[in-house]
Amino acid sequence: MTDSNSKQTPYQAQLELAKSAALKAGEIIRSYNSVGRTNNSAVVSVKSGVDLVTEADTRVEKVVTEMIKNAFPDDMIVGEEDYASCPSGAQGEHFPKGSIWCVDPIDGTTNFVHNYPFVAVSIGFIHDSIPRVGVVYNPFTDSLYEAAEGSGVGTLLNGNPVRVDSEASSVQDCLLVNNIGHYRADEFVDESTDRVKKWLRAGLRGYRASGSAAQNMAHVASGQVSCYYEHGYGGPWDVCAGIVLVREAGGVVWDARDNGKDLEMRFGKGSVCAGGKKVVEDVLKVAGKPAFKFD
Repeated sequence: MTDSNSKQTPYQAQLELAKSAALKAGEIIRSYNSVGRTNNSAVVSVKSGVDLVTEADTRVEKVVTEMIKNAFPDDMIVGEEDYASCPSGAQGEHFPKGSIWCVDPIDGTTNFVHNYPFVAVSIGFIHDSIPRVGVVYNPFTDSLYEAAEGSGVGTLLNGNPVRVDSEASSVQDCLLVNNIGHYRADEFVDESTDRVKKWLRAGLRGYRASGSAAQNMAHVASGQVSCYYEHGYGGPWDVCAGIVLVREAGGVVWDARDNGKDLEMRFGKGSVCAGGKKVVEDVLKVAGKPAFKFD
């Protein structure tokens, strides 16, 4: 992969650390996998319901967090698994001020368990409540997505500039990716499937569900899909890096519960719609405001 940054962002040190950590994490993830589910050597546990975690998740998070602590010992870290150094807040609570890293060691753990290649390491850096650096790496496709505020080069995929889909302006010309997540409560399932019906009846061009929020946002940033919608993403680590990728690629990242409002960094589950401004507006208009509330 090429060294792509021709201009120094104010967050250059954080960007370089995030890229190094993501690539190291990718080496560990690849070491567990071969072709076919039975050839995945990672030990799997159930967190709740159908939400899975593996020994690879915790091993990767430990390595990434140690790299961050060594380079930035005064920064806080929010991780999905066991190695966070920042106390988790209540559902919907705003992030504290200061410098915070958001780490998802394996976004798409169920995919990883099944050797389905939509798996990503997601590392984001926040300063004063705003995501400033985002790196998402898929070790199976060897795709490194990176962006940093103030870099002047926008979002890069393996060193090459990428942009959001500029042609999609409505659901009719939108390739939409939508994760439904691991909730299986009747009300949530009914609302989620009803929303899909609304998009399809409005003439949606294409519907996909990858199982990885970070990969979805990277695909939006690179124009590979037009829009990503999810009501109930797992936590801030799912979207922190992706917010920077999409924003620096010319797109918007809005709270799906409030059309036109930028997604804010909060603890707990959240709702997101990301893509070019026009297509996001139409996707949200057709979907309507989600009603299901998370505890």
